[in-house]
Amino acid sequence: MNIIFKKESYIYFLIIFVLLIGIFTFRDFGIGIEEHFQRKSGLYWLNYLLNFFDLSHYKLITQEKLNKIETFTPNLFSIEQVPFYGVLFDLPLAFIEVALNINEPHIYFQIRHFIIFLIFIISAYFFYKLILMRYENTYLAIFGFVAFIITPRIYGNIFFDNKDVFFLSIFTINFYFLFKFYLFKSYKNLALLSLFCALSTSSRIIGIFIPITFVFIVLLSLFNKDEFKKNVQHLFIFVFLYFFFLLIHWPYLWTLEASQVFNFFEPFFYAMNPIVFFNGEFYQSKYLPLSYLPVWMLISSPIYLIILSSVGFIYQSKRLFNRLININEKKEIFKYDLWKTDKEKFDLFTYINLILVIILYISINLALLSGWRHFYFLNFFIVYYSCFTIYFSFKFIKIDTFKKMFSYILALFIIINLYDLVRYHPYQSVFFNKLVSNERRLKFEIDTQSLSRAEFLNEISKIKKNKIKIGTASWTPLEDARFLLPERKWKKFQFVGTNLKEADFIYTNYYYEININLNDKYEIPENFSLYKNLIIDGTRVYSIYKKNNL
Repeated sequence: MNIIFKKESYIYFLIIFVLLIGIFTFRDFGIGIEEHFQRKSGLYWLNYLLNFFDLSHYKLITQEKLNKIETFTPNLFSIEQVPFYGVLFDLPLAFIEVALNINEPHIYFQIRHFIIFLIFIISAYFFYKLILMRYENTYLAIFGFVAFIITPRIYGNIFFDNKDVFFLSIFTINFYFLFKFYLFKSYKNLALLSLFCALSTSSRIIGIFIPITFVFIVLLSLFNKDEFKKNVQHLFIFVFLYFFFLLIHWPYLWTLEASQVFNFFEPFFYAMNPIVFFNGEFYQSKYLPLSYLPVWMLISSPIYLIILSSVGFIYQSKRLFNRLININEKKEIFKYDLWKTDKEKFDLFTYINLILVIILYISINLALLSGWRHFYFLNFFIVYYSCFTIYFSFKFIKIDTFKKMFSYILALFIIINLYDLVRYHPYQSVFFNKLVSNERRLKFEIDTQSLSRAEFLNEISKIKKNKIKIGTASWTPLEDARFLLPERKWKKFQFVGTNLKEADFIYTNYYYEININLNDKYEIPENFSLYKNLIIDGTRVYSIYKKNNL
């Protein structure tokens, strides 16, 4: 009984608690705007692999599903246009769908939602273990676990985002195995590190920063002559295993032609260039101001995490700068000057990766949209540096009373954070903090994943009418959301797109790909009146308009 109530057991109670919440709420979330494409990608590559096996029954089912996708969602990109997307999540989920022959649309999307939730919780546990190894403090590790999960914008995506949240999950596990290798330099840990470096790279190309940084630090370590041979050995094994794992699990590499190898990275930076509404102005996606990403992170993250992580990053920068300018040439330069322990080496590794991300963002005109969703992997750094700040704060605070006060303040912030999750449910992905007023929130795109369209269709399906014409006054494929409803309900809907005058009801989540000040494509006709307006904490999520004569 005493073992159960030891502090080391608290994490397992927390995991069980979070899992129970997920089990009872994962069906509440809508369908993400990219989920149909991700599912199509999984089925496409499954169909490709089945050509190498005598499994005609599964191939027939897969082809039928692909044909149905072309029928009901014909506007999706062809996979041939963007074959480089990773299949680490989509391919296994496609196999599950085909092997079990799941035909009810809302079932296979709910399965996808629950599994991405499980993967994220697993990664949160790895984050807990990483913080525990780094700082040897169970309570700090528990704080890291909780903060990692309950950041509202992250939590709001963990039930449907099998692209950005999935990459965050793999990215986090990758850092855990990196740190474990630094502490316990076994070949097993080196192999696991190589594997997850490959998985990170295929999941999102920016994941290549991890193996690049690892190789860089190993090269720095070569200045330590005592471990020169061992470091060279580790380097060669890592590089070999990294490319081996990358090649065997990423089908895109199997299809590359020789001419494509030389411009390997070019396709990853191709993107559409729609209009993006940011801070009250319309911009082309490729020409957003540099403030786009930092402003979005600043206004949509918990304030206490912004402060804690900023302090930790500044402290780490200062410490590294002081060591650089005080290098003692008589010492073995990098082993004793840039890092004193393997834990500090990991801090340097983390810091370099974050700097590389910042350099990439500043130096390349990335076509961004949907807030900082494509950079949700930065949640790892935010929470890690928050833990870094807390750890050193407790080392510097000598008076127990002040330590307790600091702990109570952190607990209060966590409680406020949890309260935000409850009141935004299931739209935590549209969270804004108190740094932005209700009026200013209207100057940003809100429901960029178009989660609210599923709730809208579910509500419209309850209206007692055989046929309902539905229009869309925003840039969202509204008909895709019907896949979260039982297929028998689909017959009631007649989608008229942006032919708004023909509609009975009009949906809008105020997400546009055009400048609505110059284009009246989405203007609500005069013979429509507001039917419903969903506002959470001053944030306008979506509106429904109804024709006056209905």
